Amino acid sequence: MIALLVALCVLSPVAQGAIRAVVDTDEVRTTPVPHRYLHGAIDDAKFRVLLPTAWNGKVAIFTRGFSGTEFSVGAFQSAALAKGYAFASSNEGWSRTTIQDHPEDSYYESRQRLLELTLYMNATVKEHYGKDSSRTLIMGSSNGGHHTKWLLEDFPELFDGGIAGFGFNSQVSQWGSIATLLRNYDVLASRIDDIIAKRATDPGWDPFSTPLAPPLTAAQLYALRNIYDIPADLDRGFRYNVGRWEGSEAQWKAQYAGLVGYLHDSMPRLDESFHPSGDGDLGYWDPSRSPKSVKRELRKLDLSGNLQRPLIVMHGTADPIVSPGETAAYQTLVEQRLGGAAAQDVLAVYYIPGMGHGGPQYDALIGAQIDALEAWIDYRQSKGHTGAPAPDKLGAFPREPKGGGQRHNRFAGQ
Repeated sequence: MIALLVALCVLSPVAQGAIRAVVDTDEVRTTPVPHRYLHGAIDDAKFRVLLPTAWNGKVAIFTRGFSGTEFSVGAFQSAALAKGYAFASSNEGWSRTTIQDHPEDSYYESRQRLLELTLYMNATVKEHYGKDSSRTLIMGSSNGGHHTKWLLEDFPELFDGGIAGFGFNSQVSQWGSIATLLRNYDVLASRIDDIIAKRATDPGWDPFSTPLAPPLTAAQLYALRNIYDIPADLDRGFRYNVGRWEGSEAQWKAQYAGLVGYLHDSMPRLDESFHPSGDGDLGYWDPSRSPKSVKRELRKLDLSGNLQRPLIVMHGTADPIVSPGETAAYQTLVEQRLGGAAAQDVLAVYYIPGMGHGGPQYDALIGAQIDALEAWIDYRQSKGHTGAPAPDKLGAFPREPKGGGQRHNRFAGQ
């Protein structure tokens, strides 16, 4: 609470006029719905605000993906505007492709920029519509999924609930697991098509008991296990597995170049002590060997599990970029922090079988996720008199039961 009050004193547009936005565009637009459109910057963080004519009285704050800008809103913006939400997004003050050249920028900067955007947005809504917003949601996927969880944990007074698609728990687990995947994939790359074909014909295939023909070498089997089983931990000692799940092998191949690109752009900023001779060496980064100063910086984004507002998470089981193990671990983390019953009261997890890092199945359900979240918030705020708890299914995808975070990856704990 003290941290929040300090943040509000520093960031509130009322207190000392701290948030000063420079607006470069202010116009009326008609698509996808009639709305007032604002574009500008708060310091060096560019933002967009859309104020629909048919306003539902509520605000949606969007937090971007790792490679995004204030314009990279995916299907979230159209879904929110169709329901009448005032919608805001930001580039959060940094770009993946240039952050290594701008020492004033950091990944942690998103925290301040999203708080500023939220406070600015609610002040703008009040000025434009003549009344306060009745509810503020936060939403995003991937990097934005992490930020949604992060801010709901630390600033529940600012947000009523959130939608977090396929987000990670720690920069250490995220970038460390990508490096692990890359260096082990290189060992078995010559046999990846055989592995993909075998998995397609036999989804339950166990490569360690049923050999391919010809068999994988001992080194290739070891590399394969190292991709399925990637140990990770959070700053408070919580241990989990961010190995990629069985059935995601085709995505490893399809996304290999993209995974290299993530580390190519980011590694100079993530760890200045690591000096690969080329992209082929990026997979050899090991955060456990990084200097203490690097580890402290990476750990600043670690989640705590202290979730205080309702959150819906959907994740593809074949995601090669952010392991679905991140979501399974987050469910376990929240349950350990709050207790199983209390965790079910604030966290609802759904998996989409076979989906990679997002996809049309996810996008088609953003509107349903918003509706479910709204009903859940109503249910909690009315103590069960109105609304409904998180649904047993979203689309065709069932909600994970209590303890569901413990049961998915058979390599966990080995």
